[in-house]
Amino acid sequence: MVLVYEYPFNQESYSVQKKINLVLYHHYSPSIGSMIWGGFQGEYNNVYIQDLLRRFYSKDGTSFLYSEYEEEKLTKQLMPVFMNKNGIAQGLAELMANEKMKSIEFMRMVKIKPESELEDYLVFQTLQRSLHQDEIISRDGETFVVRMLEKYPMQSYQELMKIYLEARNHEQFHARIMEQAIRRLHDPRERDEDWAFLTEEGREEVNRWLIVARLKTINDEYRRFEFWKRYLLDIQDVSQLDGENDPAVLFIYFKEFVVVEFGEIGAAYFYHKKGFNKFILSRITGTEFRRKGKAAKEKALKDTEKIKRGEPLYITSLGHYGAFETWTEKFRKHISEFMYGHYDYSE
Repeated sequence: MVLVYEYPFNQESYSVQKKINLVLYHHYSPSIGSMIWGGFQGEYNNVYIQDLLRRFYSKDGTSFLYSEYEEEKLTKQLMPVFMNKNGIAQGLAELMANEKMKSIEFMRMVKIKPESELEDYLVFQTLQRSLHQDEIISRDGETFVVRMLEKYPMQSYQELMKIYLEARNHEQFHARIMEQAIRRLHDPRERDEDWAFLTEEGREEVNRWLIVARLKTINDEYRRFEFWKRYLLDIQDVSQLDGENDPAVLFIYFKEFVVVEFGEIGAAYFYHKKGFNKFILSRITGTEFRRKGKAAKEKALKDTEKIKRGEPLYITSLGHYGAFETWTEKFRKHISEFMYGHYDYSE
């Protein structure tokens, strides 16, 4: 028991460590095996601990796990784990990634301690092997995956998110995983360098997901979200006012023009992008704008000057009234013309 309590003896020579393993092997009991299994979870790469566990396994199966599962069945199931030439931890990771049972249930079955180094390793390996598919998320649930992803430092987190993001398009992303990504990596418009680990295509899909998420804030009985989503490949960005006393407003950026959509149903205002950035955008970032009430702020966003100080500004405003097919057809025709620079178009 003195040997068990002090195990492993990393400072001892090879021959001494082998002798210690032989002594413990010949005096094996399930309780001794359980203590060694606990130590293994903090030093899962230690070759002497693995050697001793393999000896215990060959002698008495998985009795040292004290698992609630049928011992004979578990012993057979874990044979490839203890025989894995790349190590017991690697064997556990391979088995866990391919199991039908949830990861948390698997780790409970083989008595993996929560928050142990082995748990971190197994979950990372499982996610690394499986995040390119939805099976792992369906099996373990978004809540578990998000909680595990939160554990890893930034470099490891980015490695896993690269696998997840580049295997999907924006429509296949999971809301909770993406919300965590935006929180940890920040808005790519503000901290683009934090997303440099992705390919250009991957970053474009993230931006599309963000655009869709922002457009959803105007989903209402007029089905405006459904309409604007059609232009996902043409919309370059979507932003919104986020102050405490700000009206619900979206700024939808196309290549050469901007659409101001108000949360309260009404007309959508179309502006030339350069004029919008110069006069409207600068207006809403000032201290005077922040002191205004909601109605006054909305009014400040409805500037109908065609030319302002020599710069083209206002294009037109279109209402959403009537049946969905009616107002959307009107919007569609105008947007189509505006994309070709025909800003004088009117029905």
